[in-house]
Amino acid sequence: MLDILKSIGFEETEAKVYIALLQLGPSGASAIARKAGIGHTLCYHALDKLGWFGLVNRSSGQKKRIQFVAKDPKHLKHFVKSKINSWERKEKELESQLPDFYSLYSTAEKPSVRFQEGVEGAKSIYWETLEAKSEILSVLDLQAWYTPEFNLYKWGKEYTRERSKKKICERVLVLDTPEGRDWMKNYLGSYKYTNYRWIKPEQVPTIKDLGGEINIYDNKVMMALFKKPIPFGLMIESTALSNILKAIFELAWLSAVPVVKKPLAKRKKK
Repeated sequence: MLDILKSIGFEETEAKVYIALLQLGPSGASAIARKAGIGHTLCYHALDKLGWFGLVNRSSGQKKRIQFVAKDPKHLKHFVKSKINSWERKEKELESQLPDFYSLYSTAEKPSVRFQEGVEGAKSIYWETLEAKSEILSVLDLQAWYTPEFNLYKWGKEYTRERSKKKICERVLVLDTPEGRDWMKNYLGSYKYTNYRWIKPEQVPTIKDLGGEINIYDNKVMMALFKKPIPFGLMIESTALSNILKAIFELAWLSAVPVVKKPLAKRKKK
């Protein structure tokens, strides 16, 4: 019986006191404590709780001593029903507050990291940036796009066209290299959705051989590095990391040199 009472919400001392009362009938607290095998203080506390539950009554016995008596065990069903009703109310309250908990959950997110090796794996990670909901901030080294065995030049142009079609804006810090100059000379993408600025490799020696691109957007940081011996793509989902890198990007953007847009050649009149 002790286990059954505990399973429906009784604490162990409450269950012991209730069973002792069923066995003793109307009794004083001292007799109940001895029968239950617990101290007087715990016994009084348990009797108070059982009284709140509507399972124990107090009465005046001989010589006006307070006696306690267990109510009919059928009241246990009422006790269980009240517990059920209470939990149903709590469930509804929790349901109404779930959006607040989710707001805390999103700000305390655990970073997730995905990694793929090889050129095709890096491209696969790269394509995910076309799902960006915010502006993409990019640091770009175009040297790898001109590496013959990777065959990235044509693919890079295709990606740029797709991003423009989706109207995803991008600001790009592009390394001022011969490959970067050639790319911009023959650039066919939309300047409406892309803004380029030059950064000198000697200004950032730690990334002068980046060999790929870093994209920062939404709560994500994407790296596609097409360098020997093993190209790879990396996607990190972390609001904290994304926000830090966005701030660093903005500082670098202020000191970068805008790319001069060359006007389109005028068509000759027939």
